[in-house]
Amino acid sequence: MTNQSPRLRAIDLGRGLAVFLMIMVHTLWMYADVATQTDSVLGQGIHFVGKGSAAFLMCMGVSLVLSRNQSLKSALLRSVLLLAVGYGMNLLKFVVPISVFGTMPDNFIAAYGWEAPLTFGQLRWLTLTGDILQLAGFSLVFVALAKRFIANRFIILGIAAAIALVSREVSGFRIDVPGLYYLSEIFFGGTYHVYFPIFPWLAFIFIGLFLGMSFQQTGRSPEAVFSDALKLGVPALVVGGGLCLWFPDYHFGNFFHLGPGGVIYLAGINLILLWFINQLVRNRPHNHLTRFFEHLSQRVTSLYVLQWTLICWGMGVVGYQTLNPWQTLAMMPVMISLTLCCHTVLTRGLKWRVPRRTVAPAPAPE
Repeated sequence: MTNQSPRLRAIDLGRGLAVFLMIMVHTLWMYADVATQTDSVLGQGIHFVGKGSAAFLMCMGVSLVLSRNQSLKSALLRSVLLLAVGYGMNLLKFVVPISVFGTMPDNFIAAYGWEAPLTFGQLRWLTLTGDILQLAGFSLVFVALAKRFIANRFIILGIAAAIALVSREVSGFRIDVPGLYYLSEIFFGGTYHVYFPIFPWLAFIFIGLFLGMSFQQTGRSPEAVFSDALKLGVPALVVGGGLCLWFPDYHFGNFFHLGPGGVIYLAGINLILLWFINQLVRNRPHNHLTRFFEHLSQRVTSLYVLQWTLICWGMGVVGYQTLNPWQTLAMMPVMISLTLCCHTVLTRGLKWRVPRRTVAPAPAPE
């Protein structure tokens, strides 16, 4: 790891930091009471931190360009795997505590307008909830096609801009045909059944593709490309923020279902963030903190699944949206530590169970 290039260090640190902060964000969402989430300094601060989800997607885009295996077949297989993991996570998050443990709080179920016991259709609805893993799984197909047929990185950036510009207009569009209705939600969802619809969130992955192609095609130093990210991020922050202030309902709406101004605003914040991370790590040796975040980055999918599972199972003990600011703040390091400890135990257990392959010695020459 010590010889890893600065560009990968910055991307890995950004991705590792994003998954670390997501544990705090999800702890707030599920455990903090409404007043804590909306009126407290903690709630406002953590909600701002949650905007780093876009940085996670940009890092994903960069990593896809720089990955060793660039085949379309590999991308499709990874897409299927990510979707299987995403829907499996929903089973662990929702169906297991509701139908197996019987520990899901009644007020969580009531938040959907339902009453226990849930019907099969309601459990299926929860299982099909669109999260960031579903976004990543479906998006991989478009990313693979873009990498295969589009060589000009500015066309990639233009596609990202086009996705942002039409995002509000297509939000909520539905095709009332069996089999296509759910896909239309994945693409254009405007409700909380799909938290990360492809429109607009695919735009951030394509911005990451643009950055990755800039590294790959121009031969410029990482510092120069991240400097370009800063030059793109600052005006995006100003323009996007101005649009959100001018017409907030249209341009921002809510965090998950953004309009064009919201996409541009978040893109600006996270491009600046990636530049800042690169400034911190360039020409600096590894230390315990950078190694920690790089460790998280290499295990981002399994950590994401595990933290959501533990937080949802924990509602059987803590309750749903019951904690005040100080209680919520105290719970965040608990959930971070629990996630990391459980992940270590599980991964070591798997290594212990899987027998090591032995290589037979070569026959002696006659």
